[in-house]
Amino acid sequence: MTLTRESMVLIVICAADLLSTLFLLQSQGAREGNPLMAFYLRYGIGTFVMMKLTLMVLPVFIAEWSKQYRPRFVRLMLRTAIITYVGTYLLLFLTVNLGMGVAASAPDKHASPAVYTASTNLP
Repeated sequence: MTLTRESMVLIVICAADLLSTLFLLQSQGAREGNPLMAFYLRYGIGTFVMMKLTLMVLPVFIAEWSKQYRPRFVRLMLRTAIITYVGTYLLLFLTVNLGMGVAASAPDKHASPAVYTASTNLP
């Protein structure tokens, strides 16, 4: 069984996500933005990696097996998965790790000026 180009791209994206997440967690103090994967991360790096790989390999395997029955549909779904994965990754990365979310950038109207000023001086 040969992998479709879309499956290979999805595997590369997932592997890059895994490696960058591990790097950022250990060296930059980043947080896991995916609540499901954050749950597994609490059980250690090994569990996190095992679940990440399982959640990568299993859907690709099912898609590759299914392409013999509905190749156009599978290709469309893999392309949709690629776009969704990259978009979600970028959104979560910017929101969680760089604080670019609406709640992080908007000052609290009900906070006293002293509390707001003190919180802006944090590293």
